[in-house]
Amino acid sequence: MRSVFGDSAADPETGPAAERLRTVEQWRSYLTEYGADVLRVSAEGELFNVSDEQRATGWLGYEGADEQRIAGLEDRLGTRLPPSYRSFLGASDGWSHLGPFMYEMRTTGDLDWLDDDDADMYMDAYDDEPDDASTRTRAPVLLIADEGDAQCWLLDSGDVSRDGEWAAYTWSSWQPGLSDRYGSFAELVAAERDSFQELKGYEGSAVNPEGAEQLVAEGRAQALRGEAERAAATFEQAAVKGSGAGAYLAVMLGAFLDLTHAHHHVRNGILGRPHVIEAVGLEQVRAEAVPLYLRRTMEGYGSGRDFSSVLVPELHRCEGKPVTDWIPYAAASTPPTLPESPVFQEALDAARTIALSGATDDAWSIIEAALPHWHSESPHRIAPVVLLTDPALREVITAPRARLVVTTPRGEERGRQQPG
Repeated sequence: MRSVFGDSAADPETGPAAERLRTVEQWRSYLTEYGADVLRVSAEGELFNVSDEQRATGWLGYEGADEQRIAGLEDRLGTRLPPSYRSFLGASDGWSHLGPFMYEMRTTGDLDWLDDDDADMYMDAYDDEPDDASTRTRAPVLLIADEGDAQCWLLDSGDVSRDGEWAAYTWSSWQPGLSDRYGSFAELVAAERDSFQELKGYEGSAVNPEGAEQLVAEGRAQALRGEAERAAATFEQAAVKGSGAGAYLAVMLGAFLDLTHAHHHVRNGILGRPHVIEAVGLEQVRAEAVPLYLRRTMEGYGSGRDFSSVLVPELHRCEGKPVTDWIPYAAASTPPTLPESPVFQEALDAARTIALSGATDDAWSIIEAALPHWHSESPHRIAPVVLLTDPALREVITAPRARLVVTTPRGEERGRQQPG
């Protein structure tokens, strides 16, 4: 019998999350901690389906199902449930807000297999095999989610590990096909908890904010040494801990590493995050993030009127008008100027003049030679973002050159690497 999700081999082990969540007692402890995090950092109105009693007790679940009730469910389904999910039901027969987009889990009273039509839908989303769907033999798939934000959770009885765990998946309307495969229900829940912490951190409501400032300082030192990939990961860790500065620097560094993603990340990671703007300061956001966003927007990456009009008042006159009317105003927008070190400013001025004459390679040679001398006293600047936003340098800073900018040691960190 084949799985509805294909013939992926069952993992010999289901991972550390499943090992930690195999008993009712382990689930109760885990869910108590998780529920407390959800209640502490969620904004008013987010937990619309949480009862007053749940808030008072801090337990976002219900009474656990006893052995008789679980056995009755298994008789109805015709199979024994996988260990981690079975013990979860024993700890709480249902749960509210088990993931960022999962509001209610099904209970022993309404758990059931997917019907054939739904199974076909999920198969069409995941399995590209050309054979006729009507000839396929599929293992039953258990629908365990009750209410979510266009999301459902599934357990595949045809993909079973050596210790009896069923593979778990999420399906969401906003992503094609199914999510990554998880070795068990416990692994899925652990991954969703990580996602919850990440989302809340990027919103500025971190679950675990301790150590954020140290991570930002560490990431800055790494970035100035030219360790761009490592610094990006460090800034992202700081962002998950709620650091607006970490979130900002992660986006700015990422823009150099991948120009094509700058539009999306600047919009969602900076312009739409008040705590990021507050941490860095409106002047720097308008000097770096806004012009970077406008440039990528004008190059065909989508409309830029959603957030940029708020931060650039002169663009308000384009509200309600087509993008073709908006683009000239965006192109004419003059951002504030951030101070550069004298050596780098001199090179920047020379490179602009040469670039306007068409000698882009010569302009780049001047910039490249000056890069090691770039530095800033601001803790929120790690690279000359002006290279990505200056219209005169549009043809000079290609994607490989943008990456070279942030992999070149700069400023004081370069000086520390040189032997005395």
